[in-house]
Amino acid sequence: MQSVIDRLDGVTTLLLCGSCARTDELCGRLLAEGGAAGRTVLWVSFGQSPSECLDDTVAADADRAVLAVGTTPAGERDDDVTVEVISTPSDLAALGIKLSQFIAETDGELTVCFDSLTELLGHVAVETAYEFLHTVTRQCYLADARAHFHLDPAAHDVQTVASITSLCDARVDLDSTPPVRVRNDR
Repeated sequence: MQSVIDRLDGVTTLLLCGSCARTDELCGRLLAEGGAAGRTVLWVSFGQSPSECLDDTVAADADRAVLAVGTTPAGERDDDVTVEVISTPSDLAALGIKLSQFIAETDGELTVCFDSLTELLGHVAVETAYEFLHTVTRQCYLADARAHFHLDPAAHDVQTVASITSLCDARVDLDSTPPVRVRNDR
């Protein structure tokens, strides 16, 4: 039987659905087993400090960066990690500019971990988030970057989850069987 990681080979955009602990576990596996070696890994994190984003599962030769949204990395310093702060979680224009700049300036392959859409949706309307994420996923395709997005479906209505799902190539439901749904229309 093919592992979840193997089934996601070639997927550009991925929605990880489940509780925070379950999506974090799969995220770590994606970054460790899913080919982060030699890639730049960018965390877009709502509410977590940069040190909480950085995980030992990322290959040692991966460049690491954090766009910390709604948090201040007070006292944290790691010369090997680029940290940018967007202080207002609802300021998607500022986040979009920083993210676009980072994608454009990254040499080589890029993996983006967007944690968490549940937090994002607590600060902006679904329609606003959808338009923003549509732009982000488009940029990832154009840059040959991979991205995965964390979402707790229990915190949202079915229409919201379906709307966000429509932006991604695949969805992993960590609380259902089968866990992976891969779209073939992209």
